Amino acid sequence: MAIAMPHRLQDVDLRLVDSLVVPASLHDVAGRFVHMNAAAERASGLSRAELLGRHFTDPVPPEARENVAEQFRRAVECGQPTDFETVFVDASGQVRGVRAQHLPLRSGDSIVGVLILAFAAQRPPAWPAGLEPPPRLTPRQREILDLIAAGLSTSEMATKLTISTETVRNHLRSVFKELDVHTRLEAIVKARRLGLLAPPALGPQPTDRRVPPE
Repeated sequence: MAIAMPHRLQDVDLRLVDSLVVPASLHDVAGRFVHMNAAAERASGLSRAELLGRHFTDPVPPEARENVAEQFRRAVECGQPTDFETVFVDASGQVRGVRAQHLPLRSGDSIVGVLILAFAAQRPPAWPAGLEPPPRLTPRQREILDLIAAGLSTSEMATKLTISTETVRNHLRSVFKELDVHTRLEAIVKARRLGLLAPPALGPQPTDRRVPPE
């Protein structure tokens, strides 16, 4: 089965998608599969012909779809790359953990599609997506998490909390361990998914906004 490439995605170099060693799929803004590479076929156990034209949430179990759809909406409506953990069901019916990234594709000022990359999760999720037990963060760790989300650097956190930068780093490591993440971006995404942070307001983000380095 083949479907015509949407006009707004015709400038995408599919050879680059095919050259990726990680599973990758290209979607229009409605979420339909328009292309996938061989790694995605192997990971899902489904052929390109079986998935083209279907919605990206089709392989996702019902309890995880709302979160995955929200990540996709953020990429399409806000132009925000997302990085999160979820699950999907492969062709054999096995539920598998996956770390996904939704990368918005632009043409001029418009979002014309989304490239989804999939990476093996560090460990299979012990709880269905959306039903994970909340991490046990101390009041100080919650404060650090709020400051991460606010975009403060390590030195800015130290100044605000009147503690040393090394103490801040220790708190950051503890927060990452409790959330089972490795970067500040992952911590923000997972904390929002677990309801530990208020969701970001919909709308364009400041172009100079960056997550500070570790």
